[in-house]
Amino acid sequence: MKLFEPIEIEGMKIKNRIVMPAGETNYHSPEGGVTERLLEFYRERAKGGIGFAVVGIAKIEPHFFGGISIYDDRFIPDLAKIAEVFHAYDVKCAVQLWHPGRYEVSLDPDRVPVAPSPIPPPIFTKKTPRELTKEEILRIEEEFAEAALRAKKAGFDAVELIGSAGYLISQFFSPATNKRKDEYGGSIENRARFAVEIVQRIKEKCGRFPVLIRIAGDEFVDGGNTVREMKIIAKILEDAGVCAINVMAGWHESRRPLTTMLVPRGGFAYLAEEIKKSVSIPVIASHRINDPMIAEKILQEGKADMVAMFRALLADPELPKKAMEGRFDEIRICVACNQGCMDYVMQGMPITCLVNPAVGREMELRNLRAERKKKIVIVGGGPAGCIAAEFLARKGHEVVLFEKSDRLGGQLNIASASPVAYEFAEVGKYFMKVLPKLGVKIYYNTIATADRVLAENPDAVIIATGASPLIPNIPGVENAVTAFDVLSGQAKVGNKVVVIGGGGVGCDVAAMLADKCRVTLIDMLPKIGADIGISTRWTILMYLREKGVEMLTETKAVEIKRNSVVVETPSGIKEIECDTAVLAVGTKPNDGLYEQLKDKVPEIYKIGDCVRPRKALDATSEAFDLALKI
Repeated sequence: MKLFEPIEIEGMKIKNRIVMPAGETNYHSPEGGVTERLLEFYRERAKGGIGFAVVGIAKIEPHFFGGISIYDDRFIPDLAKIAEVFHAYDVKCAVQLWHPGRYEVSLDPDRVPVAPSPIPPPIFTKKTPRELTKEEILRIEEEFAEAALRAKKAGFDAVELIGSAGYLISQFFSPATNKRKDEYGGSIENRARFAVEIVQRIKEKCGRFPVLIRIAGDEFVDGGNTVREMKIIAKILEDAGVCAINVMAGWHESRRPLTTMLVPRGGFAYLAEEIKKSVSIPVIASHRINDPMIAEKILQEGKADMVAMFRALLADPELPKKAMEGRFDEIRICVACNQGCMDYVMQGMPITCLVNPAVGREMELRNLRAERKKKIVIVGGGPAGCIAAEFLARKGHEVVLFEKSDRLGGQLNIASASPVAYEFAEVGKYFMKVLPKLGVKIYYNTIATADRVLAENPDAVIIATGASPLIPNIPGVENAVTAFDVLSGQAKVGNKVVVIGGGGVGCDVAAMLADKCRVTLIDMLPKIGADIGISTRWTILMYLREKGVEMLTETKAVEIKRNSVVVETPSGIKEIECDTAVLAVGTKPNDGLYEQLKDKVPEIYKIGDCVRPRKALDATSEAFDLALKI
């Protein structure tokens, strides 16, 4: 595979084409210091076989909220520990240097962000920034150069400038945010001057030291740079001495999906391809590259020289190693749900992962062996049951799993019928391949009664039987079908559909039906999709609007007739015509088996939605915690 061919970048001999790009983890200390948790996180990815890693974001000033710290020499010894982790596994590494500009979030309420021009961002603090003076620009350039020298002293092989995502360097690039009349504004060459001078300062201060830059191939911002302008900027950067360009898509404020399932796998590789046409230095493609075969295709087609994977390496740090060994069916695929990564970062929380709850807890997996082997019966092959089965088996326990259907994955399989949730199908596929290899005995199409479980003579039982649709107590409810039945193909619908309940499941079924039906989605709450994560919700609502779904809030179904739904709204009682009413008003725990067994086995536990309905992220986290305990 071309993916595993070496590449050389300005003297750096890199063993393969897989890049782990910079990504915030929130594993650092509040001050931005390096922690053991952060080191172990990086160690696991280094062991997994990546070729190149970019660490960061790394702040060049102390008052920015988030990121590791590189603004003072006292951080050099701890930064050196990160470089040592990567070098121990023959992985070349860089630090990504960061100034947020107008995106700055600070713990000091009196601080005013700075930017090329006083234009407030539509996200984050929304504060109007102060326009930088020429003297301040030169000072910030020097701060970048000093940070680069610290990276070099710490043993890193290179630095990367973040000139993307809407941070300070990209704010200078963009005519949407740079309205300056001096030599740093106006023409493309002037708007690129800030970045060019940073590169020059780094070269002056560090000597021979590779400088990469991450840019947006297209800003996807009104009045911003398109790929045409970014190709010109890329050439200017190459001429300034940049040795490689990492191409991403958009800014944080871009109003189009950039990271969710609505982006096809490898969907922004075309931007890298376009940038590559204008430069002769290596180009790195990124965004939604979660599969080594997609990565290989991008390289084989000449769209890029390397591929960046961050969330894919959260999901499976051994992805490179497994691909190299041909164990493709054992790769745990990132499903782009964003629940544990993007959503947690935006809330300032340490990241985790729905499909790999061991993220950030790598130290707990060292010497993962049970003190005493037990026979453990798990009832339910949804995400919680499967995660528990995997890690219990890895600990050396004998595991028996009962699943009432013919496949693993539970409610995620149902959700995967929707165009906004299709990647969830990968979860069950992974477990169906991997659990038998770990020695887990799986009984498919089996309803586990209390007697059947007891016949296994288990030392411990885990009930992971999920939840069933909640049927509201309203007149005419028998005229409706459930969202689960529609998504699973067990119920047919007419041309006009009313979906009652606008949470995640209601949005999933509305999205599934929108291409062939006229859909009205109602919810009694003030907003649709209230239980969907912050990084995904707006993209799903955008999709529903584009598909013509009518969304009604503060609208309560009070009666379901054969051809209509009677609703109560702030303006009174109304009747919405429909051929089919679909119920998506929540679920209730399936905990009956737990009650039957709780006094009949030595140990019994329940996890996931059979405790109480929540997100899949909560279920897998709870399952992982339990597996470590038993």
